[in-house]
Amino acid sequence: MSNEIFVILLAAAGGAVIWWGSAALPRADRQILASVPLRQRSEGLWAGMNITYYGLILATAQCAAVTLFCILMGSLGYPLKTIALSAAIMIAICAPSARLIARLVEKKRNTFTVGGATFAGFIAAPLVIWGISTTGLAFLPVMPTLAALAGSYAVGEGMGRLGCISFGCCYGRPLDRCRPCLARLFTPFTIRFSGQLKKAVYEGGLDGVPLIPVQTLTSVICFAAGLVSAYLFLEGRFDASFLVAVLVTQAWRFVSEFLRLDHRGTGKVSIYQLMSLVMAVCSFLFVFIPGKGPAVPVPVLSKGFAAVSNVSYLIFIEILWVTMFLFLGRSSVTASELFFYVRRDRV
Repeated sequence: MSNEIFVILLAAAGGAVIWWGSAALPRADRQILASVPLRQRSEGLWAGMNITYYGLILATAQCAAVTLFCILMGSLGYPLKTIALSAAIMIAICAPSARLIARLVEKKRNTFTVGGATFAGFIAAPLVIWGISTTGLAFLPVMPTLAALAGSYAVGEGMGRLGCISFGCCYGRPLDRCRPCLARLFTPFTIRFSGQLKKAVYEGGLDGVPLIPVQTLTSVICFAAGLVSAYLFLEGRFDASFLVAVLVTQAWRFVSEFLRLDHRGTGKVSIYQLMSLVMAVCSFLFVFIPGKGPAVPVPVLSKGFAAVSNVSYLIFIEILWVTMFLFLGRSSVTASELFFYVRRDRV
């Protein structure tokens, strides 16, 4: 398979998912995936824990990103155990950072921030690469590894934003609160949330109100940036691959927050926007810094497919999916009551 066909197939699959998600996920019945009974309150009545589409979508998006990372690094001929180890370490850093940074910035205990997790990962990535290389586990080339991480992150960010549509978070401004030029621009593309459990509804009071489709725009822009980055990587243009993924995603994050209405901390320019600016500036330093190591092999896509076509990888990705689903999918801001009874007419 050529690099072009690979990217085109990814674009077709991702585009179909984004199109479906943007149309179906704002509905009220696309937020709670399941409810699990936890404690019995009375005869037949149980307190339940809600399992969300948000967790399902983000766990799947992260596994898609990890798979792409393994394909890209595998195309250079690096062993799966080293690639998987670096991916696992990055997730172990970023996942708890998503909640910790949100708590520090937004003063909320029960929320996540992708922007904060991205910033933590951006800082940690060079240290993880250096640590793996210096411990003798394997040599990881700095710029190709950063490029693979950045492109994979962009794809995961693009797919993961569909989870925000399902939960109703990260929502845009109502058109009637926008400047006339913006209102006219987005009128054909608005998004409307329904259901009292959507964050846009219980926090913003925006049930059925036409909003700027920030989540959909983020999905499209980040996913497209990830695909371009992956293609440049497979063509051996690692610096360009890294810059495209970082600059496009962080520039859009900076701009998109001006289109959002949800709480992002205090100030006209949020902490997350400042993080984006720092990452954009530092990305140039990573590219132009001297001494990035010797030349690396030319990427061969078939080697990347071979890296993810064995039982070990399937076990790894399944464990990762379950772990992330349990971490992200258990709702802490919604609850449920379940009533069980016997159908006497069927006994």
